This record gives sequence, structure tokens and C-alpha cells, in this order.
Amino acid sequence: MIQNTSFERHWIPRIMLFLHAVGVCGILAGHGKWFLDFTASNLLINGLLAVWMDWSDRHWTWLLAISGGLAVEIIGVQTGALFGAYSYGDILGPKIAGVPLILGALWWMSLLGFGHWSDRILNRWLNLKNVVLHRLVRGLLAATLMTSLDGLIEPVAIRADWWAWDGIEVPWSNYASWWVVSFAFYMIPQKKSKNIGAGLLVAIFLLFFLFLNWFSWTR
Repeated sequence: MIQNTSFERHWIPRIMLFLHAVGVCGILAGHGKWFLDFTASNLLINGLLAVWMDWSDRHWTWLLAISGGLAVEIIGVQTGALFGAYSYGDILGPKIAGVPLILGALWWMSLLGFGHWSDRILNRWLNLKNVVLHRLVRGLLAATLMTSLDGLIEPVAIRADWWAWDGIEVPWSNYASWWVVSFAFYMIPQKKSKNIGAGLLVAIFLLFFLFLNWFSWTR
């Protein structure tokens, strides 16, 4: 048991950072196609590591985040009503109704990860005693953080051919829908949990996509 705890606390974060650092260095070194084509595998590996860290906190909201995220994406792809008209390429792996299955894991990591950071921010800076007000502020903050991540992902995803929009620019409805959907998730009563693994992973995602937005690279 001590060995598992040591691995979770010390080695899993290092492995996550190492995988993303190698990816950034490889992409910036001119090997973008090779590294970006392994995006689905990287998400799967890091998702499993996050699950390992958060296993004691598992509960029904994991399933809700994964299935709900996939359902929203399917509606979006099939109708264009939520995010705008877009379609996924083949790089992100097997699909269901036009949506890569790995997107369910991305929604889960993002929703629980930013929920983790919102809890930490509120506990440190705002000690809200009212449960309803706490949930509302948490939802506003977490949804905004999650939408900000999408803003960083979009330019990289388009260049990497993960997905494509019918128009030249990403429609405003994409960001609005991300915010509304994630806010609605955070308004659902949830079991109190830490979700440290998911929180660590979304922080690494932010750094990863910041680097790829700051520096020039080619696929």
C-alpha cells in the first residue's frame, strides 16, 4: 500500500509531465505529424494514470461526465446546433456517430479537473457558507476555466487535423455551448471528492497548449 501511494504521488505526475514535454519538444523540433498522430494514445495513457490517482474518489459523476460529454458531441456533430458545423478527422481514433470515443475521456478529465481547481480556489480565497451560492460560484469559475482551455485547444486542433469547421473561423456558439454545458454539469449535486489526477492533467494540458500557441510549428 505504501508503494502504491508513493507511485501515485511521485511517479504519476512525473510520467504525465514527461509525456507532454516529449510531445512539445518533438512538435517544436519539426516532427509534428508523428507526435500529433499519437494524440489519442497519449490521452488514453494519461487518462488511465489520472484514474489510478483518483480511484478512491470514483463515483457516478465519472460516468455522467463521459457519457454526457459524448452525447453532447454527437448532437453537435450530427446537427450542428450546439457548437456549429464541424466534423472530426481520423486521428483521434474509433468513433461513434462521428465522434471519437476518446472525447468522452477528455470531457471527463476536463470537467472533474477544473472542478478540482475551482474547489481549491474557493477554499483558499472564498469561504462561502451558503451551499447554493458556493455551487453557483464554483460552476461559474469552473465553466470559465474549461472554456478557456477550449480556446487554447482550437487553434492547435485545427492545424493538427483533429477536427475541422465548415467556416473559416471558430463560431462563437462553440465557446458559448462549452460554457453552458459545463456550467450545467457543475450545477448537478456531486459527491465531494478531490480528483487530484484530473486536476493535475488539465493543468498540464494548459501548459501544453500554451506552448503550442506561443511557438511556431508545422504538422
